[in-house]
Amino acid sequence: MPLSQQQVDAFFRANAPADVQHTVAWLFSSGYVLVSQEGASTFGALFLFEGDSVVQIIVDRSQWSLDVAAASGAQLWQYDLLLAAQSSQAYGRRFPGVGARSFDEPLPKQLPEGVSWRETLPGILHWIQASDVTESVTEAQQQRSTLMWPRNR
Repeated sequence: MPLSQQQVDAFFRANAPADVQHTVAWLFSSGYVLVSQEGASTFGALFLFEGDSVVQIIVDRSQWSLDVAAASGAQLWQYDLLLAAQSSQAYGRRFPGVGARSFDEPLPKQLPEGVSWRETLPGILHWIQASDVTESVTEAQQQRSTLMWPRNR
């Protein structure tokens, strides 16, 4: 059963890192609307916001991630891929720690690690609306795959 707006707000306040909360507040203040919500726990939930673009926030086992699309029905891209592609840097240069985490290290609460969604999301949304990012994001995805699974190459 979908949560009410008040329940969604309470869920984010109680469970989300501060940067995620600030990002959601910015989305609402920028005219985005929560159009879909699935799940209601930090073990698994998905929140889909639509406005000029589409922003999907996922929490899976207490780890928060973000996917973005230029418009409703367009390809959703993982946020780290968009950041790497927008920077015009190789994925490994933008995110040098990928593939280097040991199994005993705790997972970050928010992905990509060390990136403020609130600070970077407005620029990413503008960028994906202004141009076709498919080629550069696909290249970043291939670079990430090589870093994460080097033996498969």
